[in-house]
Amino acid sequence: MDFNKLSKFAKNIGTQYGIPCYDLSVYYNYINVFYKKHGFTNFENKFKAFGRNMYLFHSGAKLMCCVALMRLIECGKVSLDDSVKKYIPEIQTDFTIKEMMHEFSRTFDYEVKDFNFTNITMLIEKISGQSFYEYINSEILKPLKMKSTSFELNDKNKKHIAFQYNFNSESENYIESDKSVEALFYKNKGCVITTVDDYSRFCNVLCSGGTTRNGYKLLEKESIDSLINDILYNETEKNDAFVCLGYNGGLILIDIKKKVTIVYAQHAQNMPAEQLK
Repeated sequence: MDFNKLSKFAKNIGTQYGIPCYDLSVYYNYINVFYKKHGFTNFENKFKAFGRNMYLFHSGAKLMCCVALMRLIECGKVSLDDSVKKYIPEIQTDFTIKEMMHEFSRTFDYEVKDFNFTNITMLIEKISGQSFYEYINSEILKPLKMKSTSFELNDKNKKHIAFQYNFNSESENYIESDKSVEALFYKNKGCVITTVDDYSRFCNVLCSGGTTRNGYKLLEKESIDSLINDILYNETEKNDAFVCLGYNGGLILIDIKKKVTIVYAQHAQNMPAEQLK
């Protein structure tokens, strides 16, 4: 595989386009075939970018939550056509679990009405009989050896979370956010804290038929096809592919046919689209 163009583009993200810090990973058929990191996590150049940088993945959390629900559907504990009211009677409107998954994956605001992170986690808890964190850890994180991934902020992971930047249109550069990592995390409830390497391996399993290299079955291939082609909100019209642009300027790309996964992470909000032309 030729990565010359991608390597050149990745270099320009930091030098020409001024992104302070990023991580970029490409997987093909279980193998990490390309990795690039750049910059410092803060403008004082105290913390250099390295492979264990953690990022707040907002849309990435949506995909993981929907995969968790799909596992419960495969186990026969619930159906896509079941009413969500059956498990959460207090919601305002009646809709199916399939509709819930689509709207949750589409909605930008995690606390919009019924299709929010609180309700999706409550739904998983009601069906699985476990807390959301217990279920995610036992069914996804531990089997996939995602040791640097969590839906909870703690003393250990907050030390590794990359700084947040915002694009200033007047000065045309990036300004470091004055908000604490706690404020950033709780402002956007429902994000997953993870590294590019961890999340790439999660996506790579979906891209490789749903089974890890050591034989753990995350999902059946038919379930993955249904998720990507029929259920999830998708930013590409291409069949057998999933594209998601993140709140902080990140990217998740899964191409089932080509068995290619691309995960890019940064903490730079309000980036003008023309900057990356």
